Amino acid sequence: MGMGLRGTGIEILPLGNLIAQSVAHAANGLSHEEFRAVSQKMLHATSKLNCNKQYILKHIPITEKAFSSQADREIANAREFIAKLDNPVLATVLNLACLSSLEEASYTRKDGQFLRWDSRSGRNVSAKLDKGEIPDFSTVLAARLREIEEDFSFLKEHYSGPNPTLITGSSLTELKKLPDNEYDCVVTSPPYANRYDYTRTYALELVYLDYDDSQVKALRQALLSATVENRSKRESLLATYQDAAEIHQVFRAVDEHPALQEVLSTLREHAEELSNRNIINLIENYFTEMALVTYELGRVVMPGGSVFMINDNVQYHGEEVPVDLILSDFAEQFGFHCNAIWILARGKGNSSQQMGKFGRKEIRKCVYHWVKVDG
Repeated sequence: MGMGLRGTGIEILPLGNLIAQSVAHAANGLSHEEFRAVSQKMLHATSKLNCNKQYILKHIPITEKAFSSQADREIANAREFIAKLDNPVLATVLNLACLSSLEEASYTRKDGQFLRWDSRSGRNVSAKLDKGEIPDFSTVLAARLREIEEDFSFLKEHYSGPNPTLITGSSLTELKKLPDNEYDCVVTSPPYANRYDYTRTYALELVYLDYDDSQVKALRQALLSATVENRSKRESLLATYQDAAEIHQVFRAVDEHPALQEVLSTLREHAEELSNRNIINLIENYFTEMALVTYELGRVVMPGGSVFMINDNVQYHGEEVPVDLILSDFAEQFGFHCNAIWILARGKGNSSQQMGKFGRKEIRKCVYHWVKVDG
């Protein structure tokens, strides 16, 4: 955008595209003065002592009791104000301000695989958290609106330009719809195979966006498989690709990959000792889906074009999974040359549970650079 180039983004979490849309709006024409004036009106509306019940968050089991009654009321007032705006650009940016204020004003804190809870929430949770003083939602929102306003000049200077095409959906289905040899560069950081469940860590934001419990669970299954709850997508992918040769080529690459199959074999031998037996399915599902993503990137990137991917290796039961090497091997099977795997100077440690049994072992954090082969 800031370099005058047109871009396309694919993101399945609605929050991601809302952020990207807000940046594009702020950089391309949203009036600084209008935003400031409407922000002040929203803050005034948020402080009302009553609220329209229609706009109160409809909590799901994993977000119940996340807010005080005052915060719930203030959030409802903000949602009502935004819903009644006739300017969708302003509504998008104001919704981002609200979304980015939720956690700070709640009894929760994001922690990778789930939300941690302050005991003042009244929930019976084992992982206790003391957040200290929790500010009012309106106080957090006012600060967030000021921060956004302060960013306007920077965004207009550095990111003005053609608005990107933003696609809300899964790369497993949306990449297939893009034309061959169309893109000269892809930058991506897919989910890591580390059991992080973004539908739980972003549960407050999803509820704000009117996701109910069944929709959150469906989204969890639609995400790239990175948790022990994800079921295999092979049957659905076969249907999506209408049993075409390319999907079987991808499955063979996974099923016949020696390093991946060695990892899976080792984990199966120690299945009874794993913290969760479904870790085996997680690894198999993750590489099946990432192999398909890599295949599609090999199709849509033009000859000489580049893919830059950020990803982490993982470790289960003391067995390091060389995600960087396996995915780069898939890339070379699907039309790329692996130009480099840059290893970050500082890796990440294994989990405390694994440290106790296997000792501390630093796992590689990497950036891959793949170049599409001409012909």
